[in-house]
Amino acid sequence: DSLWAKTYGGADYDFGNSVQQTTDGGFIILGETYAMNAFSSRDVYLIKTDGNGVQQWDQNFDLLGNDVGYSIQQTTDGGYIITGGTSPPISTLVYSDVCLIKTDGNGVQQWVQTYGDTSSIFIPGNLYGSQVQQTTDGGFIIGGTKFSPPGGTITADFYLIKTDVNGDSLWTVSY
Repeated sequence: DSLWAKTYGGADYDFGNSVQQTTDGGFIILGETYAMNAFSSRDVYLIKTDGNGVQQWDQNFDLLGNDVGYSIQQTTDGGYIITGGTSPPISTLVYSDVCLIKTDGNGVQQWVQTYGDTSSIFIPGNLYGSQVQQTTDGGFIIGGTKFSPPGGTITADFYLIKTDVNGDSLWTVSY
């Protein structure tokens, strides 16, 4: 048993938001990479290491422009499920929509779903997913936060989304 410390990422700002041990004894690290460009956009950033922290591969996911991953789990097929938030690069919102990304075991994107709140024509969502788990039926459950529109008292509610195996929403509820 040896102790180790590693640094991952590139020339721009990179943040780690979640880490899980994988079935092969390695680790999967989820976060965001912040490109210092005209839009200062962020991408979901995924890194896979072996058990000693040696990087095996990494993947970036660029959805709308300002994207962040908060939670990752290895799925029963050996791939990964990621949740977080996505919004346009010049958006002043926290995050406009919940995102759900499914990858294979090498981090290659299989599909992406986004979930918004259409109750306001002025604010398309203002939601983000903070936790995701695969359910016994092969689908997924996402826990997150729904923020109220600005202008009055700002509130935040807990938000649940249940999906099928393809990420299609079966139901949503907020508390």
